[in-house]
Amino acid sequence: MLFKSILNLFFFFSVIGSSLSFSQSNHQIKKIDSAQCAERRTNLNSTFGANKDIPSEIQIATLVALSYFPELISTNICFKKAEIKTSLNAQPKILSLLFRKKSKRKYIIRYADNDDSTKVLFKDASFNARVGVLAHELNHIMDFSSKNIFGVIGRGLSYASKKKKEKFEKKIDQMTIELGLGWQLYAWAVYILEGDTATEEYKEFKREIYLEPEEIISALK
Repeated sequence: MLFKSILNLFFFFSVIGSSLSFSQSNHQIKKIDSAQCAERRTNLNSTFGANKDIPSEIQIATLVALSYFPELISTNICFKKAEIKTSLNAQPKILSLLFRKKSKRKYIIRYADNDDSTKVLFKDASFNARVGVLAHELNHIMDFSSKNIFGVIGRGLSYASKKKKEKFEKKIDQMTIELGLGWQLYAWAVYILEGDTATEEYKEFKREIYLEPEEIISALK
């Protein structure tokens, strides 16, 4: 079974590599072909969908993001729509954090589904932008999964400091870039900061806490 999973993983990355396309704007932007990924839905789901609860509307983008995290293949993660104050967030399920060992914890990634003028909705983002921000949230789960309960609580408490929050969120962005999903993260940053949906207040918050598009471009060079 493990050998089969490794073969499937190798096959998928060879497909992703062949499906990268380039378009010219101010920068040469690398994209993952959503149509080719959709054609391989069954293979993606059999390899990366175990112990994952994924709504059909975001399944392909989620599975593609998960494919960059082989460490999370057996991790229980639920993806769900919710009325939240930001576009997405990730956290351990509380009972799981309290009563399960690290390797058996359950996590949840929530994405905004409420029409709120202060932010943009995940459902309206492009395929590549979805992959980028999902990878960002999965890196948060990687961080949680490396910590004991006190470490997880400490991480949450650190968010009371704007400076610490900024430092860590930019580190998570950098981790996403290093995974090979920098252009996808760039697509998400552009979607928020250059779109006309989010308020200026929300855009300013994003500029302060996360990497801006040109910072992502610089990190890719």
